[in-house]
Order: sequence, then structure tokens, then C-alpha cells
Amino acid sequence: MERDTLAIGLRRKLDHLHERAPVIRLGDGGKLVVFSDLHLGDGGADDDFAANAELLAAALERYYEKENYILALNGDIEELMRFPLARIQGRWQGIYAVWQRFAGRGAFFKTVGNHDQGLLRHEPGELSLPVSESLRVEMGGHRLWLFHGHQVSRVNWLFQTLGRLALRWLLHPLGIGNYTVARSSRRRFRVEKRAYLFARQKKIMVLIGHTHRPLFESLSRLDTVKIEIENLCRSYPAAGPVMKRELEQRLARLKREYIELQHRDPQPRRVENLYHEGPLLPCLFNSGCGIGRHGITALEFVEGRAALVYWVDRQRSGKYVASEGYDPQPLDGSQYSRVVLKEEDLDYIFTRIRLLG
Repeated sequence: MERDTLAIGLRRKLDHLHERAPVIRLGDGGKLVVFSDLHLGDGGADDDFAANAELLAAALERYYEKENYILALNGDIEELMRFPLARIQGRWQGIYAVWQRFAGRGAFFKTVGNHDQGLLRHEPGELSLPVSESLRVEMGGHRLWLFHGHQVSRVNWLFQTLGRLALRWLLHPLGIGNYTVARSSRRRFRVEKRAYLFARQKKIMVLIGHTHRPLFESLSRLDTVKIEIENLCRSYPAAGPVMKRELEQRLARLKREYIELQHRDPQPRRVENLYHEGPLLPCLFNSGCGIGRHGITALEFVEGRAALVYWVDRQRSGKYVASEGYDPQPLDGSQYSRVVLKEEDLDYIFTRIRLLG
């Protein structure tokens, strides 16, 4: 079993990465949205991004750009393990044009992941958009650190050499897609635990991607649903007849979701000691991915609050509709909706990090 402290070498590596990260400072009215793991390809049958391309473009142009958000892309944006950069840029010119507009007003930031780490081999003038290894954000006295997450892996160098060659020249021509950490619950947990331990020791909020699993306050969706079920069951005995019927409907929905999530990740872990002995700190967040079957997840930071949001295509999925206890926000009468899955006050989050760490 892995220890509850980071290895000295890994801690030094992450300290160095953190200290040399560029810093952006958001004022009281600053708005930030974080996406990760878009995996842009060439638009063909093997392009994982293609199914959600129109959804992302709509969300960026008709919501985040309109609302003057700062846009941060947290790694694995281009799928350079399988496709040349020029072909990706040629296919998704519309997406890059939107990013350029964000960059034009100083509101675009991008970090690299293990699938697009090759961008760092380019000279700054060779790339049309800025890129860095990680990014620090200061917001209302709070410190956030964005890095993709692959940096906590001890085998990253091997993957970047042998893995890239195998994917590009052997597996991809055979029609075999990526093998990522997202496909292994054990490897996902290891990445999350190491990132969590670093955030806990630094008493900062860490935002990763890489595992494709959304996290909010160090909890996965499975853990969050479990807590919601427990809280609703506690409320049920004292509720009136009308409220009991509503609670029964919500509990039925959450039970179905819990079973579905259990089948997806058959090794759920106890929330109380998920990553470390003692109380679980809300210091680890994950924006999920842009290649979900029904939509895209993202993290938003607005007016001192953090939110995990889900952009869903209603023609593909009926999840998270109003009757299920959520409040989906339609996008300009389109088939797309923005759903807030969970949100919390940043002052409250950092109070728990500071006092319980």
C-alpha cells in the first residue's frame, strides 16, 4: 500500500514545477473556466473529440466568451500521440479561431499533458497560442495550481518515448485507440492520491485532468452521490407527506446513478480515508474531460465560488433534467444545456484546507 507521504524526489519535482509556473491574478470580477483532455484529432473516425466538437464550440462562443471568462485548457488538448499538429489545426480551424479571440484579450492559458507534451519542443514563436507546463492562479487571496497530472507518474518519460511511437505507427494504423490512465481505476487513484498529498502539504487547491474523472472537493461523483443519499435519508423521517414524495423520487434517481457508477468503477473506496489518514481536505479538483459520451465537464470559478458543470447535448442524453432535481440552463434555445452538478464557496473550501490540514 502506498504511503501517505510523497517520495522526496517527486515532492521536489512538483515543488520545482509549481515555483516556475506563470501566475495570473484575477480581480474580484474575474471569471475562470477550466477544460482538459479534449484530445483533438483530425476529424476522422478515430478522433475522440469529434462527437463533442459542436458542443464545445457553442459553449465557448455563446457562453464563456459572451460572459468574459478567462479560458484555461489543462493538458491533453491536442492528440499528438496519434496525429500531426498541422493536421489537427487544419481540421479544427474554427475551434482555434475561438481560442485566438480569448488570447487576443489576454484571457487564454494552456498547459501541456502527456498526449501533447511535444508542444514544449517548439520555440515560442512557432506556436500560435501560448503554452506552459503548469499555471498558478491567485483569486481573492486564494491560490490555485493547474497542472495536467501526468507529472506525478514515475513512468512518464518511458510513455512519452515508446508509447508515442507505438500509438502513432503501430496501434493507430490498426484502428486501436489510446490506452490512458482513465481506463484503470488503480492508476487513476494513484494519480489522484499523489496530487492530493501535494495539495494538502502546500495548503493550496490543485486542479488536474489526466484521469478523465471529474473531482470536486477531492470527491468523485460516486462519493458525492453516496453522501447525497445519506443526507436525504437523514431528512426523510422528519419530512411532511409532499416532501417525502419528492425525497423518494430523488433517492430513486440517485440510487440508479450510484449503481451505474459502481459498475463503471467496481472498486469504490471509503470516503473517510480516500487519500490520507484524518479528515478529507477539499483541495483536489479535476475538470474531467471533453470526450464524454453525453457531454463535457468543466470547472468554473466566479465571484468567489467554485462549480463543477456539465455541458450536455439533450439529443444524446436525458440525464440531469429538471425533474431529477437539477436546474439545466438551455444555451440560446439550442439542444445544449449547462448543468451545475456541485458548487461551493471558495472561502469555505480554503477555511477547511487551512484549519484541517
